[in-house]
Amino acid sequence: MLRFFRQIRQRLLTDNKISKYLLYAIGEILLVVIGILIALQIDNWNEEKKERQRLNDFLTEIQNDLSDDILKANDFIDDYIAKDSILRNIRLDKVSYGIEKYIENRQSLILIYESENFRLQSKGYDGLVQNIDNIPKKHKNLMDMLNFIYVANRYDLESMNKRLEANTHDNIDNLKSKVWSVDFWDWRLNDDMITYFESDSYKNEAVHYSNILWGFITHIVQFKITAIETYKEIAVLKSDNASLPKHVSYTYPEPETLSHFAGKFQIFSRESSELGVENQEEFLIEDNQLKWHYSYEGINVQEDFNIPLYWHKNNIFFNFQVPAIFEFNGENESKVIFTGRSHGQWDRYEKVNPKD
Repeated sequence: MLRFFRQIRQRLLTDNKISKYLLYAIGEILLVVIGILIALQIDNWNEEKKERQRLNDFLTEIQNDLSDDILKANDFIDDYIAKDSILRNIRLDKVSYGIEKYIENRQSLILIYESENFRLQSKGYDGLVQNIDNIPKKHKNLMDMLNFIYVANRYDLESMNKRLEANTHDNIDNLKSKVWSVDFWDWRLNDDMITYFESDSYKNEAVHYSNILWGFITHIVQFKITAIETYKEIAVLKSDNASLPKHVSYTYPEPETLSHFAGKFQIFSRESSELGVENQEEFLIEDNQLKWHYSYEGINVQEDFNIPLYWHKNNIFFNFQVPAIFEFNGENESKVIFTGRSHGQWDRYEKVNPKD
C-alpha cells in the first residue's frame, strides 16, 4: 500500500503537476491524521471498556462483602433476640439459679460478660474509591448508599461496639471483688453467687448492658437494611439477572400469611411502662410490605406515619429507626397475637376482629 502511494507521488512530481501534488500531499496528511484519531479513539474505547470492567469487578467484590456481612448481621440480630428473652426472665425474676436449673439458665449468668466485634469488610469499597477516578453519574444513588454504609454507619457501629466492649470489660473487672469469682469462671455454683445473681444489683447491670446492646443493634439493623438495598442496586447497574441469595432479602416470603398481620390490635398484657405505650396498634400492607401505622400527637400537632417493617426471620420484623422486635404469632386470621419487645419488656396485643 505504501509503495502504491509512493508511485503516485513520484509520477505527479515527474509530470510537474505541482498543484495536484499539493492536493495529494494534503490528502495524505489528512489520511494520516484520521488514522491517528481513529487509533486514539479505539484506544479510548479500550480504556473505557477496561475501566467499566474494573468498576464491575469492584462492584462484584462489594456485593460479596455485603453478602458476608449481612449473614453476620443476621447472627448478631438472632443473638439479640435470644438475649432479649433472657433479659425478660431476669426482669421478671423467672430465672432459677439452683443446681437443678444451672445448665438451662447459665446464659442468664453470663449475659453481661460477653461481647463480639462486628467489623465491616470494606475491601471492595476501598478499592472502588481509591482506583476509580470517574464514577458514572448513574451510580450517584449507589455511591450515596455506599458512603452511608462505609462512612456514617461504620463510624456508629464501631463507636457502639467499643462502648459495648468497655461495658463488658467493666462487668468482668467487677467480678474481681467477689470472693466467689474463681468459682464463677470454673462453673461452680455456691450460695453467695446465687444471691448476687438474684439481686437487684445484677438486674440493674443487666438492664444497663441491654440498653447499650440496644443501641449497637440499632446500627446493625440499619446496616442490614441498607446493605440489602445496595446489593440490589448493584445488581441493577450490572444488569445482573441472576437470582439474589436468599439472605439478601427483607421481604416476607408468604404474602398470604402476611395479610393476617394487617389490622388493629388491642393490648391485653403490658410489661413496659404505660408512658408512651399505646393500648392499640395498627398495621397495614403497602406494596407487599408490612407497615406500622404510628400517630404522633403533640401540642397543636397530630401526624400519622406508616413506618416500614423489614422482615428478619420467621414472623419477626424490625424497623429502621430502633431495634424494637415486632413479633407475630398466628397462621390464620382467627387469632393473631402481636408482641412488641424492647429492653426485655413484652407488650402483647390481640388482633381485633372487625365483626366484634
